[in-house]
Amino acid sequence: MQEEISKILVIRLSSLGDLVILSSLVEFLHSKGKRIHLALYEEFADLYEGDPRVEKLIVIKRTFKGKLKGLKSVREEEFDLVVDAHRKIYSVLLTLVSKAKCRARARKNSWERRMAVLFKREIKEVPLYELFVRSVEKYIPVDVIPKPKLISTKKPEFDLPNKYAVLVPGASKWTKMWPAKYYLELGRKIVENFGLPVVVIGKERLIDPLPSGFINLQSNTTLRELLYVLKNASFVVSNDTGPAHMTAAIGTPLFVIFGPTIPEFGFRPAGEGFIKLFEKKLPCRPCSLHGLDKCPMEHFKCMKEIKPEEVLSEIERFYSGRSD
Repeated sequence: MQEEISKILVIRLSSLGDLVILSSLVEFLHSKGKRIHLALYEEFADLYEGDPRVEKLIVIKRTFKGKLKGLKSVREEEFDLVVDAHRKIYSVLLTLVSKAKCRARARKNSWERRMAVLFKREIKEVPLYELFVRSVEKYIPVDVIPKPKLISTKKPEFDLPNKYAVLVPGASKWTKMWPAKYYLELGRKIVENFGLPVVVIGKERLIDPLPSGFINLQSNTTLRELLYVLKNASFVVSNDTGPAHMTAAIGTPLFVIFGPTIPEFGFRPAGEGFIKLFEKKLPCRPCSLHGLDKCPMEHFKCMKEIKPEEVLSEIERFYSGRSD
C-alpha cells in the first residue's frame, strides 16, 4: 500500500500559525517524493504561492459559493491519500468528496489542552508539527520529523535598510499582546544600543506615532513580502502569533512572548534558528486556549511582569554570543 501513495491532498484551511506549522508535513512529504496538493483559505494562499514543494494549491473562498467550488475542485482530482489536518465540518466534507483511496486525520490534543485550562493541570508538550507528520505514518514510514520550514519569499517593492530588527506587537486576541508601550520602550533601546532601525509589522497600527528610527510596515505587506522582511531581519521580537511561527520557520533569531497560553499546548514556535521564549509561571496560566479579549483576573500579570529590560537583556546576550 505504501508504494501506491503518490498524490496527496493536505487540508489545512487556516489559521496563519497553523499553516506555517503545517510546513513540517509539507517538507516531510516532499522529502519522500510525494505530489502535494494543499487546500487552504484564500487569505493564506500567498504563504505557499510559488513553493516548489507544492504541486497545486486549492484556494478556497470563505463564501458559500466559494466553498462549493472548493468541493468541486477536490472532487475533480484523483488522490491516493487525503490528510485532514483541520478536522472541522468543511474539511470533513472535502475529505468525503475527495475519492481518495486512503484517509488520515491529524490529532489535535484538544481534550488535554482544555483540561489544562479548566483545572490548571500540567500537560505533556507534543509539538503540533509532530502530530501533523505522525498523521500519515500508517501509510508512509516516518523516520525523521522535520521542523517547520518556509521557503517562498517575495522581495517587496519598497526599500529596506541593510540591517534592521522587527517588532510584532499584534495578535489575534488582546491578552496575547505584550503592552504596546513595552514594545515602544524596547524598540527605542534597540535603536539606541544596537544602532538598528526597527521595523514594526502587523495588521493594525498599534504603535502610533512611531518615533525616530522606527519604520512602519503595519498593514503594508503580503504574506510572502512579510516572509522576506522577517527572513532578512537581524532578529524578531514577537507575541505568540503567526509571524512568530513564520520567523522560526525561516531560521531568523526569534524572541517570542507568551502570556495567557503556554508552549506546552504544542504551539511553541519551532525552526532551525535561535529561539528564546519569555513567560511567567503564574497559577492563573493558562487561562484560555487561544487568548481572550480581556484578562479574566483583571491584572494581566502574565504580560505586564515581562519587562522590556528582561527582553533587552536576552537580546544583548544573544549579540554577545553568550546565549544558550
